[in-house]
Amino acid sequence: MWQRIQTVYLILVIILMTAGILLPSAEFFNSTNNIAYQLDARGIVEMSAQGATDKLASTNPMTFLYGLILFITTFCIFKFQDRKKQFRLATINFILILIYIIGFAVFVFYAKNKLGTDLSLKYSAVFPVIALILNYLAMRGISKDEKLVRSLDRLR
Repeated sequence: MWQRIQTVYLILVIILMTAGILLPSAEFFNSTNNIAYQLDARGIVEMSAQGATDKLASTNPMTFLYGLILFITTFCIFKFQDRKKQFRLATINFILILIYIIGFAVFVFYAKNKLGTDLSLKYSAVFPVIALILNYLAMRGISKDEKLVRSLDRLR
């Protein structure tokens, strides 16, 4: 299990997605009122000198999708003996990460326009894109393993 490169890719997906849920993804700043907002797993919260004060919007669907992605990725790692099922799970995971990225972009730009603020994306906003690429590489690794096993079966 651990010697296969797709396992490393999937573990990196888990690490990136976990870091992405723990770190803020974007900041909104209203220069006229000097109010700052932060987007993280809890939602959009108003920031003050004391920290987060008021929750403006909930990101529960995005957080649920994050959790589902983490669960499927973990399950996919332990399905190493059934490569077809592992490939299907990785494909579903790829689609879910893509849906998350699109949903995040729509949510951020909708919130930016609704709040009338300037947008500042944090580096953790890029984590799902990197996770998408790593998930694709894992899918390729699973596919290569399956082709190798089939070719060895033909030789027997």
